Amino acid sequence: MRVGSIIKGHKANISAGPWSEEKLRSKDFPLLKKKGRVYPVTRRWRWQISSFEAVGRKFRVMASYHSLLPEFMAVLAEDVGQDCRILARWEFHESHGGWHAHSCCEDIDKQTPGLVKTAGTVRIPAAGTYHRHRNLLNEGYDMNDKIATAIAFDLCGLPQNYDMFVKSAVPWF
Repeated sequence: MRVGSIIKGHKANISAGPWSEEKLRSKDFPLLKKKGRVYPVTRRWRWQISSFEAVGRKFRVMASYHSLLPEFMAVLAEDVGQDCRILARWEFHESHGGWHAHSCCEDIDKQTPGLVKTAGTVRIPAAGTYHRHRNLLNEGYDMNDKIATAIAFDLCGLPQNYDMFVKSAVPWF
């Protein structure tokens, strides 16, 4: 199975977690082979962990954004026992290129749980090439929890009702 099957597949038991500025803990997003045993996010990031089921498996999505810099990250991972298998990361960093993804392009079962970047992870579009969306948000909008949730849910194919402010803020809506 590939990442696209999860994104396009029917979702069930969708649960959006609360937003936090606290230090991310291993129980929130475990990566057992990573130093600290948790996804690396500093206290300058606001984050939310949501969960859902698709194609007979359980997944979690971490939406996060930096509180001072125009940076965003959404991470899709499969729950594998007490660990997570990172399948895709969508990122925006003002310092390099705009919106891009890091994803495995092969069978997800070949990906090693517990690591942020596994063998076979590819950056799309490649660094230094054309990026369709070069701004975090449309002009006049600032990132907030509602917009960040909407972006992460959209990237992962999770259904939601967008309000007009979210639709106006996100470049591709």
